[in-house]
Amino acid sequence: MPERTPRLWPLIHGALIIALLVATGFIPALHKWPLFWIAALAGYLLVVWMVSPLRTTFRWWQIGKATPTALLAAVVIAVVSCATLFVFQRFSSPNLRPLAATLPVGVFGIAATGIAFSLLNAVFEEIVFRGILFDAIAPWGRSNTIFLTSALFGLGHLHGYPPGLVGAILAGVFGAALCGLRLLTGGLGMSIATHVIADATIFFLTVRSGAF
Repeated sequence: MPERTPRLWPLIHGALIIALLVATGFIPALHKWPLFWIAALAGYLLVVWMVSPLRTTFRWWQIGKATPTALLAAVVIAVVSCATLFVFQRFSSPNLRPLAATLPVGVFGIAATGIAFSLLNAVFEEIVFRGILFDAIAPWGRSNTIFLTSALFGLGHLHGYPPGLVGAILAGVFGAALCGLRLLTGGLGMSIATHVIADATIFFLTVRSGAF
């Protein structure tokens, strides 16, 4: 039991955030972005605060070190991911109206919504996938951590962007690259910055498609 304890509580952290994210899907009022992220993360933090073993095993994530190698890797990932999104949109032409309908453009306007989406969506997703879930699976080895968190990231994009099975695979590959940035830098800062660029590209493509 002493050997299992260090693995058990991080795993419970991961199971908790997944359960809360799934639960938000059954509440129509939370389907608007960013309500489902806010609700799930707020619920997670509340449970962690209330349960002592979860509170003591909660980890604050570091920004990490922006080394020249990490910066180069981030630039390459950003360029390749953005180019892939443009190519995907060009040849797949998915319907982006469902995505546009979840964004509060009517309340804040195109520019403000685009900035908020690009910044906050990246932060929320990195905290969940390269933060909570990464730490939950890390005790089982680096390869398992990269594979499982990337697979979950891909599954989470089946109905996001890029949509469908091909989109989920592309998102999974992108997730694996962001895991590499976390390992390379020791924190979430670089993966968040790279993710912001990808999300800004997604918002731009959504606007350009006339989905709003």
